Amino acid sequence: MSTQVPGFDWKTLLFSFEGRIRRQHFWIGWLILLGAGVVAGWIPVLGGLIGLLLIWPNLAIAVKRLHDMGQSGWLVAIPWVVTIVALFVGIGTVGFSALANAAALEQEDPAAIFALIAPAMGMLAVIFLINLGFLLWIGLTPGTNGENRYGSDPKAAS
Repeated sequence: MSTQVPGFDWKTLLFSFEGRIRRQHFWIGWLILLGAGVVAGWIPVLGGLIGLLLIWPNLAIAVKRLHDMGQSGWLVAIPWVVTIVALFVGIGTVGFSALANAAALEQEDPAAIFALIAPAMGMLAVIFLINLGFLLWIGLTPGTNGENRYGSDPKAAS
């Protein structure tokens, strides 16, 4: 009994940036990578290295989904750039808030502590919502029918 799925190649799915993949294959790959990331997170030092190695296959499946939608694979940089910029802005606002409320923080005033935490929570919320929105966009938007500049329709191959 063969476990080979017609038109489905794991090596190409997870490591190649060429071509297109269906939404179904994207979600299968994404869930497998999510599971691998969660399990790797339980391993102290090696888990961090495995997490870094999982960036490549995550980028590969996202780029191929963008290709299926007729979009440039470079759009995958949007959530990464937003995350990096938002983290710097969040760190800056927390630092500014800490300086502005330094006297109150020394007295352990709860309002000052919340003023310090609120910008960080706001930036984390923005990062989460933008990344979730991007994931849902590439995961739920149908691909272009027929061949496009990135290859043939993956639905036709199945």
